Amino acid sequence: MPNGSMWEALHGKQVGRLLADWVSRYNVAVGVAQGLSYLHHDYHPPVIHYDVKSTNILLDTNLDTRIADFGLARLMLHRNETISMLAGSYGYIAPEYSYTLKVDQKSDIYSYGVVLMELLTGKRPIEPEFGEY
Repeated sequence: MPNGSMWEALHGKQVGRLLADWVSRYNVAVGVAQGLSYLHHDYHPPVIHYDVKSTNILLDTNLDTRIADFGLARLMLHRNETISMLAGSYGYIAPEYSYTLKVDQKSDIYSYGVVLMELLTGKRPIEPEFGEY
């Protein structure tokens, strides 16, 4: 994508250039929400992405968003499926998912919340000042 990822826009060499105003950040947040809504509610069977994070949110020339990297994604054929191993990226994984290995749309929504925090504060999800959790 011409403008790279949300991670690059927030933390890379061009910090502050692409997502300099609140309208752009709002549009990115809404675009990701619409993408997740499509995966969770409009696609049948629903798709769980498992790895929603700022490096997987790509920005086109108009800063419209695309959710990328479906390497861990799964079709949700049954509610509360249990998976055999933990997948996702540290800092974005829902705590309950790491303990129970039961997955549903809530796992992606938690990760989206972390992405929103990152988008609003400009901080990475794992910072030394946050401490251990």
